[in-house]
Amino acid sequence: MRYIVIPEQPLERQTPAFYFAVEEYVANHFIDDEYFFVWCVPPTLMVGRNQLVANEVNIDYCKQHGITIFRRKSGGGCVFADKGCLQFSYIVKDDQVEDTFRKYMGATAHVLQALDIPAEVTGRNDILIDGKKVSGAAFYTTPHRNVMHNTLLFGSDLNVLQHCITTHKEKLPTKGITSLSKKVTNVCNYTTITKDQLVSFARKQMCGDKARTLSEADMRSIGELEKVWKSKEFIYGNDPSFTVVRRHRFPEAGLITAYLEIRNNTIETLTLRGDYFLLQDLAPVSDALKHVTFDRESVEKALGGIDTSHIIRGMSNSKMLRLLFGRPPHVMKPEWLRTSMATNQHYGDTQSIIHKNSLHTICESGLCPNRNECWRMGTATFMIGGDICTRHCKFCNTLSGRPLPLDADEPLKVARSVRQMNLRYAVLTSVDRDDLPDGGAAHWIKTVNEIKKLNPATGIELLIPDFGGDKTLIDSVLATHPHVVGHNMETVRRLTPHVRSVATYDRSLKVLSVIADAGIMCKTGMMLGLGETEDEVLQAMDDILATGCSILTLGQYLQPTAHHLPVKEYISPQQFEKYKKIALHKGFKYVESGPLVRSSYHAESVLRGK
Repeated sequence: MRYIVIPEQPLERQTPAFYFAVEEYVANHFIDDEYFFVWCVPPTLMVGRNQLVANEVNIDYCKQHGITIFRRKSGGGCVFADKGCLQFSYIVKDDQVEDTFRKYMGATAHVLQALDIPAEVTGRNDILIDGKKVSGAAFYTTPHRNVMHNTLLFGSDLNVLQHCITTHKEKLPTKGITSLSKKVTNVCNYTTITKDQLVSFARKQMCGDKARTLSEADMRSIGELEKVWKSKEFIYGNDPSFTVVRRHRFPEAGLITAYLEIRNNTIETLTLRGDYFLLQDLAPVSDALKHVTFDRESVEKALGGIDTSHIIRGMSNSKMLRLLFGRPPHVMKPEWLRTSMATNQHYGDTQSIIHKNSLHTICESGLCPNRNECWRMGTATFMIGGDICTRHCKFCNTLSGRPLPLDADEPLKVARSVRQMNLRYAVLTSVDRDDLPDGGAAHWIKTVNEIKKLNPATGIELLIPDFGGDKTLIDSVLATHPHVVGHNMETVRRLTPHVRSVATYDRSLKVLSVIADAGIMCKTGMMLGLGETEDEVLQAMDDILATGCSILTLGQYLQPTAHHLPVKEYISPQQFEKYKKIALHKGFKYVESGPLVRSSYHAESVLRGK
């Protein structure tokens, strides 16, 4: 990374428009390396790309106090800056936006930590000291680079900050917070170094002695870009016309306001404003909804081929529906989904063994409705690889995020637990470990081998991830010769992009083919009640059978929390029985189908031939 040295500029040019133009120029023309520089400006407000100036800014106060207003091309919220506020600009190459945020928010925090300032990265895009915000971040992408700005409050006038930004009530929700000033603080309160010393230290930390000075030709080109950045058309010419306004704050996405122009109950235009971050152009969403009837069902159908989470950071199709129409209508849980809460000695023994060995089960993490029944019988499905998944599927209650390192003792712990529980049949699954080069395959192999060593008479069933579709890795796990290997399809083809975060329908079919081709009993499972049609379920059966898979489980999807996909329909026991008969008639050798059926439910029955 190299530091951008900017020739000294007159005070009147030291505006965000100039420095934003520098960022854009460097991003488009200096693609040989990554770059960094620090700047500051006189009292200024910088609104995000998707914000309405009138909504975010106390315009009268700004005029009275000589505070100029500019707009960024990056998303996020309104930012106040003055000579006591530092702006860290990163122009970098990262394929994943989340990686950019993590890496360079962390880099800024590390600079502070290296100076014994107790900074920590938290939330979507914040750095806090003692629970108060000192830094926020925003970004945008160019064809060649990601551009990220990191604002750092060093010695800003927080009183001015409080008065010039219009704070929405959604952003200050209770918890005793009565003003914006109580949420922010200055770095100078935690250190004796000066602002200039901090800048010098940051430059050294990030770039060492590597630098690149802008030439006269560079400055002329930057001047042309600067004209656009400071034009009134760019700053103010972004306000939509509307007939309907919807607003909601999502913790993962930010405060979003939807402006809709509705004619004859049909959407003519949709414009989103707020402090959210765009990952790509919003046009696929707005185009998909143009001329669509303004009701939940029609909008949901129109968004069916779009994954909003790939367009707006932290958003999803279900959250978009929540924004436009509020909470979905509640679907009452029917009587047939009630389960017994009774326990016995076996239940207590099973629970004790699992917790004593610090193991994880899908029974607990997945909120399985059959946990009491299975644990009373002394059975459980072990979940290896930790309890944090690298994927973010919208139906799953397993924790998502950055996993911890693998527990090298886990395979032996699982094997010992199988022996202690005297299991005739052991079922293993895992979180997805896309962070590991082999997806965790070696850990799977070690676990199966340890179980076989200590429990030679125990049947073994594996419910494996897709391993990124890598046949070599799948084959290596199959080479342990388990009795049954499953990989869940989860849902029908149409809903897969909406329900699963990384996996694809066709990749999962290929995994099933690899299992079946190895001569191992192959199993898969699907959830129903997510909005699939009967024809789609039957087509999925045909697709699965074509792979050579012979074991099928069908169960009711149950929404784990309010943040997961809602239940669209509770499928009756009669319909589940119908699907079972159809599946058997089509050629499946074994089918479990019922409201409470899960992938490993009555798993041992396959070997008993029941």
